[in-house]
Amino acid sequence: MAEIGAGSTVPEGYPNDLEDRVTLADGSAVLFRPVLPSDASEIARAYAAADAETLFHRFFTAAPNIGEKQIHYLAEVDYQRRLALVALDDKEHGVGIARYEGLSDPNRAEVAVVVHPDWRRRGIATELLTRLEGPAHQRGIGELIAVYLPENRAVARVFDRLGYTPPRLVDGMARVEKRIT
Repeated sequence: MAEIGAGSTVPEGYPNDLEDRVTLADGSAVLFRPVLPSDASEIARAYAAADAETLFHRFFTAAPNIGEKQIHYLAEVDYQRRLALVALDDKEHGVGIARYEGLSDPNRAEVAVVVHPDWRRRGIATELLTRLEGPAHQRGIGELIAVYLPENRAVARVFDRLGYTPPRLVDGMARVEKRIT
């Protein structure tokens, strides 16, 4: 049974098995679940409230032009080639999101993660990215790729701990990869 808010509709193909309520080491309760189209308003709220550093590290610009169409794109996934997992606090506010997007090579997908500044260093990014690996593999994806700003040491540490390759610079961006089995 999907653990979602009142009035939310579960789309066809929604993977209930990816829902999990976890208590973090600091005692905070977090619900991990696949994104829903009804999360668009929460994504828009988080984007509007995000600080310049968060936006820069995620979108490589401090002022990305993200409109309603892009917000809906982020919230509406097929749960196969495009999957996003959200982390929600006990008030059902988004505190993090990670996703993979299938690439033209059906064996590969790009991953990205962002965590609200107040919730960083609690293991949420690691947990979200780890939770994407199994579903990606089950859906025929064998390699995950991430691209990030080289100065983003926090995300570099997360990818390193998760067993991604050492970063290599490509067009001024750090690129890491991980084979998943």
